[in-house]
Amino acid sequence: MNLAGFPVGWSFCAYLAAVIVTAVLLHCLRRTPRFFSLVSLPGTIGHELLHFLIGTLTLAKPVKVSLLPKFHRDGSATLGYVMFSNIRWYNALWVGFAPLLALPAALWMVYWRAAQIPPLQWHELAWGYVAASLAYSCLPSQADVEIVMSKPAGLWVYLGGASMLCWAWFKMSA
Repeated sequence: MNLAGFPVGWSFCAYLAAVIVTAVLLHCLRRTPRFFSLVSLPGTIGHELLHFLIGTLTLAKPVKVSLLPKFHRDGSATLGYVMFSNIRWYNALWVGFAPLLALPAALWMVYWRAAQIPPLQWHELAWGYVAASLAYSCLPSQADVEIVMSKPAGLWVYLGGASMLCWAWFKMSA
């Protein structure tokens, strides 16, 4: 069986299933913000690092990074954040949706570990946990979506450009 040109076997499917179960367990732990902030730390680091890297590459000028959780009176928590001084129409989409890049990284990690057909050992559980944490943290937060929606012109420009590329591709392949 192939997935995007990569050979995939039962070990990949089993490893991916274990990662999905771990991600579901992480989701269930959201009800305990203090404990969740600790167990989701690898994903939080990846999430905020992607904001920082993409923000730097797109000239959004990151000015402050925090990986320390902040607990609110309503029981919620802010696990981390990156503040920017130059969010514009051309970079808001990339900065806001940067954590989505963690999903291909998590899938690559699952593929890489499963391709070696690893025996079940403690370090394999750690790799699976990190992959699950990355996959779970790839979802944009409400603040991330607000960044994207704060500059709707950029969203429309990128959607229009993608639509024109798709239209041209279909016209050329027809």
